[in-house]
Amino acid sequence: MGHWNRYPNRLYIVFGAIATLLFVLEQVNGRFWLNDFRVYYGAGEALLRGAPLYGVAHGLDTGIFKYAPLLAFLYALFALLPYAVAASIQYLLITLAFLDGMRRIDRLVRKELLGGRAASYLPLFLTALVCVVHLHRELHLGNINMMLLWLVVVALEALIKGRAMVGGLLLGAVMLAKPHFMVLLPLLALHCRWRSIAFAFAAITVGVLLPALFLGWAEDLAIHRTWLGEMAAHNASLIYVGGDDHRSVNTVYSFLHRALLKHVVAPSGAEAYALLGVIALLFGLFVLRNRKKDRSFPFEFLILVALVPCITLTDTEHFLLATPVVAYIIHRLVPRAEPRWLALIAVPLLFLFGGNWEDALGSFSDTLIHYGALGIGCFGLIILAIILWTGSNQKADPAS
Repeated sequence: MGHWNRYPNRLYIVFGAIATLLFVLEQVNGRFWLNDFRVYYGAGEALLRGAPLYGVAHGLDTGIFKYAPLLAFLYALFALLPYAVAASIQYLLITLAFLDGMRRIDRLVRKELLGGRAASYLPLFLTALVCVVHLHRELHLGNINMMLLWLVVVALEALIKGRAMVGGLLLGAVMLAKPHFMVLLPLLALHCRWRSIAFAFAAITVGVLLPALFLGWAEDLAIHRTWLGEMAAHNASLIYVGGDDHRSVNTVYSFLHRALLKHVVAPSGAEAYALLGVIALLFGLFVLRNRKKDRSFPFEFLILVALVPCITLTDTEHFLLATPVVAYIIHRLVPRAEPRWLALIAVPLLFLFGGNWEDALGSFSDTLIHYGALGIGCFGLIILAIILWTGSNQKADPAS
């Protein structure tokens, strides 16, 4: 019983067993597809064969590879294995990233955001349950969001400890895989973490130049241009205007347009970028307001990470990036809500974020999808977290 009682082994055992059960069921039901991973695997195969990497479908008709060439080189190693074996390794890596990521996120929130609160299983399990719908989809598709979140959290831990090189290199690797994480660079600049920025750019530079060792300089430049063009095309339409393609329905631009701005302007890229500019300005003012409190850096960092799926064209499992914000809200909610009114707002937002169980909700699930409930819930949790953080800091520091 010693291992069962040692924190957080119960989480490892319970959710490890759930992931194993899902793996077995997927195999038995013939649904172990991992279609997103199939794209990465296909991109790796394309490199090994000398076939086109971008602009062609790998696996499904919609399986266009949209990541940096270096990631394709990494998955070329997977492509040397039979697909079933490679997909199983990917599934295992996602599971391990979730289990260890939850431990790190819980510790980070308790230590850095809540003044060293004692460990407790209730908020840990509630956080995992709120995010389990997105974890299930992540496992079913074989995506890399949970692994990226794990890297981001490890990078933040290194930055907090003053390990600028490790933190910067890890952030550079994450930005190379998903350039949207470059929203973290202005935050690092505002906190004068120049060494971390330098190491991040060093990692990006190495990641861009490394494929040239195999492709040559001209081909390396051409393939990166093609990648950037693919990224730009993927994010061309950020406001949902109807139809069956719901990839943009959860963006903050779609919510604000449908709620308010549709009466004033037609949906366009200019509207989305203007809203993004307003969000950046407001967040910058929030950071400047907190500059006298260096301990605000971890909170601001995690808020920006949670914002990434709200401001980009993405799928639902990408909202796993908001897990640290969910953990912070739940820690403020249990075992007793702080402040008392928190449950009235937090519980509905948590439902919108992680309560869309399609098998349980039936047709109502389609309604939640159509109105972008996930995006509304995520952005609402971000705003709520900022309000709670600001209020608690004002109480702790009367001079503020």
